[in-house]
Amino acid sequence: MTRPRVFVAVAACAAAGCATAQTVRIQCVPREVAIYVDGRLIEGNEAALSTDRAHKIYAKGAGFEPELVVVEPEVGEDGRPAFRDEDLCVRLVPIGMNRELEVEVEREGGAPAD
Repeated sequence: MTRPRVFVAVAACAAAGCATAQTVRIQCVPREVAIYVDGRLIEGNEAALSTDRAHKIYAKGAGFEPELVVVEPEVGEDGRPAFRDEDLCVRLVPIGMNRELEVEVEREGGAPAD
């Protein structure tokens, strides 16, 4: 009875186009941040990403603006999807550092410019 089950599993996998996984290292600047992949907190800085779809990488840490990065696999020359980089760098910006600065310029004579 084992053979038919194995055959069914192999046939189902072939029909569905079984996805492979690729290990990607996620480096964050600064290093003391939490990294989430598809909503799950990861331990360390590596994640096995399925190559059949895009993944959301979310990094956050105290005193920094959170950052969301979407990584998508690309089809290589061999016709198989893979992530371009095995190392992904996510840079977080300190809170308040990406604000726009408003500057008012005064004309000669002390009146503000329009």
